Amino acid sequence: MSNISPRRPALNIPLLALWAASIGVAVLGSMLLQHGNAELAAFYTAGGSDYQQFLGLQSQGTIGGMLLTAGVVGGFIALATHARNRAARLVAASAIDDAASEADRMDDVLYIEDIDDVDDTTDAATRPEAPAAASTADAPVPAADAAPAPLEPTSVRG
Repeated sequence: MSNISPRRPALNIPLLALWAASIGVAVLGSMLLQHGNAELAAFYTAGGSDYQQFLGLQSQGTIGGMLLTAGVVGGFIALATHARNRAARLVAASAIDDAASEADRMDDVLYIEDIDDVDDTTDAATRPEAPAAASTADAPVPAADAAPAPLEPTSVRG
């Protein structure tokens, strides 16, 4: 049985704010663009000659188009963030499932603690003795004044 409890889904407040802001900016941009274009068409139809009004209406249409574009880009960013979070959630769920199945598989494996439970059947009295080490007194001692033999140069050539 798994000890993992399902996590309650939490609201991602910054992502919700991004959705709301991008929708709001897109709606505002659309309204400004439509209003600016309608007023500019009326200005042309009336044969207006006021440059300040003309430039104001033209700027309103341009700003409306930019806000509409920013809202759409914000919506795409929010959508991409949702897709990335969903993919990360699926990978995490897969990793949890893999870890749980690995833990279940490890339940079938012999634990290290079980090895300590094995009884030692050999008694200390019946164990064979290790061969005695050679005495160091019998080993030849090199002469102190003897120089070490020079090393022969080795060649790596073939």
